[in-house]
Amino acid sequence: MKPDVQSANILVPSESAEPDLVQAGKVALTFLEQTGQSSRNQAAQIFHLMAELAVEKGDRLPYIEYETGPLKDLVAPTSAKGASAWMSPLWKQLEKLQSEWEPGLKATAIQRGFAFMPRLRKLQGSPVKYQLVAEPIGAQENELHQTSTPEGGVRYTPAAVAAPGSLLKAGLRDGVMRNTLPLVISAGVSVFLVLVLIVISGWWMFVLGLRWNAALTTAHISILALWCFSAWTVVRLFTFLGQLADLGIVMAPEFLVPFKADHVTLELRPKQVDKKGEFAFVRYTASCPLCAGLVLLHDGGDEFKDRIVGRCDNSPREHVYSFDQKLHVGHSMRGH
Repeated sequence: MKPDVQSANILVPSESAEPDLVQAGKVALTFLEQTGQSSRNQAAQIFHLMAELAVEKGDRLPYIEYETGPLKDLVAPTSAKGASAWMSPLWKQLEKLQSEWEPGLKATAIQRGFAFMPRLRKLQGSPVKYQLVAEPIGAQENELHQTSTPEGGVRYTPAAVAAPGSLLKAGLRDGVMRNTLPLVISAGVSVFLVLVLIVISGWWMFVLGLRWNAALTTAHISILALWCFSAWTVVRLFTFLGQLADLGIVMAPEFLVPFKADHVTLELRPKQVDKKGEFAFVRYTASCPLCAGLVLLHDGGDEFKDRIVGRCDNSPREHVYSFDQKLHVGHSMRGH
């Protein structure tokens, strides 16, 4: 196994001479390819179509614009729905996806040395128009430096995943929850109350068992099994919280992420000078250099204990890569 040594070479984006819209289109296409989302659904197909046109015509146009009807004819010509009825739910998906993809689009732009990334916007009117425009990435100085991808390794592209409660609060759709004192206190009190309940119920069963003289029944065994499962869950919860506090990143439990999301990390981002601390739900993907498969993050398990690793969906046992949560790169862990 190779040691965890990352390349010392630093990638610093240079100012590209390509038109702004061309840069934005190339960022979109690169991001969609790296994350395997070019044909994820019709919403992603719309984004892909407009990005292709941005690359093709960005040197002559200030933006890419489509009305609903022509857009439907290109993406879903066989759909029986009217153009407006077809586009309405897709635009809602695109708004959500844009929020999720923003970190990855920004990282892709920096990786490619571009100063612009794509932005979709809706123009009200009759008919409604949809545009893809070029938007400055607005990166800070410390974000403009990236470690180069290790030889035979991968570079991970982040995409935000909606945080719990996003259905009730739109601000959580970008996958971020502020690390506020009320949030920490409420979570701490909840965990403490569950722990107290487990301890009291365990003590009650112990005392009751000392006085019990009759034969055990199925009901008694079921209650004991339920308590053991609850105690195991609480232990796992404390372990999870401890790892998050100590390591700053863990694989997010499935019950905390949307049903369709998988392989999501939960990150504890520390407070900075001009930015408060926060919890972020992020899904990292990469393209496997061996087979071009999609690399997704997994818990390291017994083989890579206390680590998060990337496994290729085509060959998850053999195509395995490390994951650096700060540099977003990884080297092969099988010596390929």
